[in-house]
Formats: sequence, C-alpha cells, structure tokens
Amino acid sequence: MKSLKIAGLLALSVLSSVATTTLARAGEVTWWAPNWGEERAKDLAKRFMAANPGITIKMEVTVSNGLPERVLTAMRSGAAPDIIEVQHGWVNGYAQGDLILTLDDVIQDKADFNKAALDYVTWNGKTWGIPYRIETHGVIYNKDHFREAGLDPDKPPKTWDELVAAAKAMTKAGRSGFGITGGGEVGNTIFRSLPFIWMNGGDILNADMTKAVVNSPEAVKAVEFYTGFYKQGLAPKSTLENDGLALRRLFVAGAVSAYQSGQFDLPAILKENPNLKLGAMMIPAPAGKQTAAILGGWSYVIPKSAKNPAEAKKFLQFLNTTEAQGFYTDTFPARISSTKLPRFDDPMLKPFAEMLPFGRPVPVHRNWVKMVQAYFDGIQRILLGDQTAQKAMDQANEEIQALLK
Repeated sequence: MKSLKIAGLLALSVLSSVATTTLARAGEVTWWAPNWGEERAKDLAKRFMAANPGITIKMEVTVSNGLPERVLTAMRSGAAPDIIEVQHGWVNGYAQGDLILTLDDVIQDKADFNKAALDYVTWNGKTWGIPYRIETHGVIYNKDHFREAGLDPDKPPKTWDELVAAAKAMTKAGRSGFGITGGGEVGNTIFRSLPFIWMNGGDILNADMTKAVVNSPEAVKAVEFYTGFYKQGLAPKSTLENDGLALRRLFVAGAVSAYQSGQFDLPAILKENPNLKLGAMMIPAPAGKQTAAILGGWSYVIPKSAKNPAEAKKFLQFLNTTEAQGFYTDTFPARISSTKLPRFDDPMLKPFAEMLPFGRPVPVHRNWVKMVQAYFDGIQRILLGDQTAQKAMDQANEEIQALLK
C-alpha cells in the first residue's frame, strides 16, 4: 500500500510539472535547470531578460534523482519545457527517438568546443545538444598521509606500479591507501574502472560496436588491476557497498588516503574538513602508456514539443557565450575560450584540466545501460571472490555479445 501511495505521488508530481509546462505563454521560455546551479541560473536569466524585454525566462529547478524518467515522461507526453539540461550520454537516445530538435542553427562556432563533448551530442551528422559542462576524474589525495608514509606529496604516482606502491605504503590499521567503488549506482564503478581498460589498450566493445571484447587480455589485466586494490586489502572492507559519495566521506574522515573523483568533490571536502591538506593528480597509467578517463558533463537540449523554440534558441545562444559558460558550470566549460577565464586558474584544478584531453565518450548504443550492468556484475563477482577476473569477464562478454544481437 505504501508503494502505491508513493507511486501515486510521483505520478501527480510528473503530471503537475507537465501541466505547468503546457500553460507556457508566447515569448515565455521554460527552463529546467538543476538545483546545484540554481543561483547562477537565476542570475543568467535576469541578465538575459534585461537585454531582451520581450522574452520571459521561467525557471523550474530539477534534482538528479529521477531526472531521466522525468525528462522522458515530459518529452513523450508532448508537454516538455523549452530547454532541459541533461547529461551528454542521454542526448543521442533522445535524437534517435525523435524527441528533440537539431541545434546546428544555434551552435555556430564548433571549433571552440571540446571535440569529445560535441561527439557525444552528434548523431546522423547533426548536432542535437549544446554541451556546456565537461569533466573527467583525477585522483584526490591526502598530502599528510603521503608524508607519513615517507612519500613526496609534490611528486605523486604516475604509473600503475607507483600507485600500488603508494597505496601499500599508506595502508595501515583503520586506513585504506586507495579507495575504489564496487557498489551503489553502476555508473560510479564504470567511471572509475573503464578508463583503466582503455589506457591498457582494451575496451568493452570493438570500434564498430559489433563485437564484445571485455574478456581480451588487455581488458582483463586492467580489471585485475582495479579489483586488486580490494583483493590486496588496500581498499576499504566496505568496497562492495561503496559509491562515490561513500568514498568521499571516508576520505574526509581520514579512512582513505586517495581516491578517484572529479573536481566537484573539492568544495564539499574542504567544507566538511577544512584542515585537510589536499592534493590532486592525473590518473596513473601503465608505464609507457597514456592515461584515460570518461568524459562526463551536461548539455542543453530543446524538446521537439517545446512551445517557444525560437525564443529558446535565442536564450541558448546567450547561455553559450564564452562568459556565460564559464560562469555557469560547476566544473569546466565545454568552450575552450571559457577555460581561459580567471576562475579556472586555481592550481588545484590543473590536474583535472590536464585530464580533459584524455577524456573519451562511452559508446553510443541503445543497449549500453544493460551492457555496463553485465560488466558491473562481473566486477562484483570478482570482488566477492566468486570468479577470477578472466572468468568474470568471459561471462560478461557473453552477456554483452547477446545484447549486440
């Protein structure tokens, strides 16, 4: 009965938001903006309306929990807002489902955008979203833990072997040298482990997405490296339950010396424990090879059912000026010119900026979500000790290959 009540409330919430959007007036642009950028969004809307008195920006704040379902419901109902902020990886699905408008007439300076971000929002030769925020992981570490272990915090590890050695040196009773995720939302572990496969020359799918290759020697060795931190006792005992937030909390508490994450964690860490001496580094790679990371971030899209698409496009051109992108993003802007703004001069951001050229989009396949679930299940079987890395990836490979068919 309780679940039925919750479902009813959710349905009413969705219908309410749809009904609200349906009542849009001429010249009114309804903008779904995430809560983490709410104050900056209000500022941008105010500035735009002052310069364009004939257009009203009506902002509706969204939250990440349940957002994919809410967006799809609104789009499929034909009563979506005029502009929605979505993750890069969602855009192609909307395009293939004929749910959004092409934006080639809005984005006229593609050379100033991060290429990998544009690749995310391009399908069938057309641009379906405008990326405004990009990010990759780096490694955040505790400088005091480095010093205590006899390591130089100003010369962090660059290779896999050096990272393992540092993790061993910093691990002691009540402290893990390097934290990894093995539970929670699947994306947490994909973002942290798939780049190790890439930098070792492996992948989950081949280039034309016709064959699963996650059981190749290159991929299996990278999976062994990732899961090895737990198997060797260098990662927390709670790894099978830990997501990215849990790792951050363990780091803040001094129970983890280093972990992968994005620059978005830095303000929260310093707020919760301002005495921490933070360091950040690029993700170490196998000796003689290049690092890699999944490129994440957010884009603007205009639903096909938008009531005022012309005004929405005009607002998007304002939102994607060099200054506006640099002001709005929580991480790095997708525009290259925006990264030259003063706010990105913080030395702590340098390693994350250096990771951006090594950021890659994940494959765009309609069954990608199911594929990464099969891979994630394999990672968990390894962590549980149920299978070797090879057997776990062999099983994952079979399941992923079936999804390709």
